[in-house]
Amino acid sequence: MTMQHVKNPKRVAAGKMVAERTRPAREQQKKAAEAYMASNKAKATTAAPKPAPTTEGESPECSREKNITLSTTRWLAVASIVVSLVRIYYKQEELKAVFDKIKTPEPAPEPTLVEPEPAHTTQPKGLRKMI
Repeated sequence: MTMQHVKNPKRVAAGKMVAERTRPAREQQKKAAEAYMASNKAKATTAAPKPAPTTEGESPECSREKNITLSTTRWLAVASIVVSLVRIYYKQEELKAVFDKIKTPEPAPEPTLVEPEPAHTTQPKGLRKMI
């Protein structure tokens, strides 16, 4: 036996009331959007294209000064690149020093004269007596 869903009449009435209240606002919004689109279309057709900016009056130094300003993030990026290059340079010098040591063999140590041990030692080996 299947039971059909019974709608809550109060909820249905509340939904209809909300729909009736929002319908005029929605229509007003559509009219405003159409008017806005029409005005933008009219402006686009009547407005002449802007001429490209000329650099004849400006000096090259002036245009260069505009591009020099860097944000904090860019300064940090530049500083990190510089630090990386310095590290690479010092690492290269360190590796050069290591390879130079490997390439040039160290001079052989001069032989030292080894005196032969006497055949008989004067002190007896082993444990000493405590006095």
